[in-house]
Amino acid sequence: MSKPFKFKQFEIVQEANPQKVGTDSMLLGAWTSGNFTRILDIGTGTGILALMMAQKSPDSVVTAIEPNLESYTEASKNFSNSKFSSRILSINSFLQEFGTMEKFDLIICNPPYFDGTYLSEDNLRNSARHQSLLRTDELYEYSADLLKEDGRMNVVIPHDMLGEHLERAFDNDLYLQEILISLSPDGTKKRAFISLGFEDVEPTEKSILVKDADNKYSAEYIAMTKGFYLKDL
Repeated sequence: MSKPFKFKQFEIVQEANPQKVGTDSMLLGAWTSGNFTRILDIGTGTGILALMMAQKSPDSVVTAIEPNLESYTEASKNFSNSKFSSRILSINSFLQEFGTMEKFDLIICNPPYFDGTYLSEDNLRNSARHQSLLRTDELYEYSADLLKEDGRMNVVIPHDMLGEHLERAFDNDLYLQEILISLSPDGTKKRAFISLGFEDVEPTEKSILVKDADNKYSAEYIAMTKGFYLKDL
């Protein structure tokens, strides 16, 4: 058994989860800002985003849904072992089957990226990384129904899938409010962190270098995530 990933205010055990704690979720959670009280984490995985949101929004209640039973069980343990346990509700459910009358002022998601072209023999990893269990159109259709009128939906995706995601979001009256683009050392656009809402506005755009050519974390990434990492990067 590997040691837990220790953060300043919580720990993550990630034995069962195929997708380990990485810079995508860390940056998405650190970048997300606002005064949120009802938060939904779609496909919580290890529970990292739910825990980050509970830390950042001390008056919030976080609902974390996860369709895979093993991942759900592990995330639930991470929640129960944290000081935020009373404010995080974990539910073993697909988004398509998740039923609630509640509306959320923040929906956050690190969704399946790939279209199923390159599947491995690990079915659990496939379900975490591919769209076979949650299509892009379904992500935005169901999320739009769960989002408050003035709420935000924050998602991280590969930059080359940005157009598709914005089109599917627009189909459900969700407009781009903000975008953060992560860059590779050579300037290639790697990930798009998008913040969506029902108001049609002129979006703001920023970029960030996560690691430099020497594979060292950039000063900007360190500054953005310093509230979470226990050890210096």
